[in-house]
Amino acid sequence: MTGTTQPQQTRPGPGTRERLRRAPVESGLGMVPDPSSTRERVVVRAPLHDGVRTADGRVLPVVPALLADAGLGYLVFSTARLVAGAPTVDLRLDLAGIPAADARWLRAELTLLHLDDAVGVGRAEMHDDTGVAVAHVVATFALTGVPAGPGGLATARAPGPTDPHPTDPGATAPGADVRAALPPFEAIRLRPENLERDADGDVVFTPGPSTTNLNGTAHGAVLSGLAAAAQSAHPGAGDARPLSTTVEFLRPVQVTDRLRARTVAIRDGRRFRTLSTELLLPDGRTAVRAVGTALRR
Repeated sequence: MTGTTQPQQTRPGPGTRERLRRAPVESGLGMVPDPSSTRERVVVRAPLHDGVRTADGRVLPVVPALLADAGLGYLVFSTARLVAGAPTVDLRLDLAGIPAADARWLRAELTLLHLDDAVGVGRAEMHDDTGVAVAHVVATFALTGVPAGPGGLATARAPGPTDPHPTDPGATAPGADVRAALPPFEAIRLRPENLERDADGDVVFTPGPSTTNLNGTAHGAVLSGLAAAAQSAHPGAGDARPLSTTVEFLRPVQVTDRLRARTVAIRDGRRFRTLSTELLLPDGRTAVRAVGTALRR
């Protein structure tokens, strides 16, 4: 690929559902291709149930973050014909309405806005299956940071030049997919009331093997959900309605890293509240930075 290309939507192939089933975060949250997908209109979905809803009926941010991060990442991966996942650079999540009480699915229509040799940019527009607008996400992925192979997870070895690409119909990855043996991720871990705190009052969180992504590090959707949950658990945040979260991914997080979420108020007005959260690695470096704005009720 040279220069800027005109992105072409890629319909999830017959092996996509099986690959999602082997991915612990995607399978744990029930992400699957939506039957309405076409080559021109790619749609993925995840089930809505009490386990992924907040007390007021909203959806936990990890769910729309997953549909966007994993879904758009798939579009970049398949369109650019990569051998491993493209690292997420940043993600902007805007929350809209509350899913209907009887809604069963959150559906994300995916659009690849731009793709060149360095970056891919995509948009995910999300509605529940009754038509309520729930969220909007724009995410950027770095093609220049793609590993030479999928971290020993998606395949036992990196694909060779004669191997079919994993997105080709009927293609099978060389070697076993060891992600199939990993436990599925549980969204309940990111409910604000379930977060663990250290002696200083900061949220602490070890991702664990169930958060493993294609490259063997912690899934960006989980890190986005953790930052949003830490902000919801911040003192005084319970009376506010989350509006938006902007997440920057600065460094990869190993699934064994014990993260510390440090949250401070940037603005604390009568109508709006803005919080900044840094997810800190054990050595003190910042891995993820998130800024969230909420409306006081």
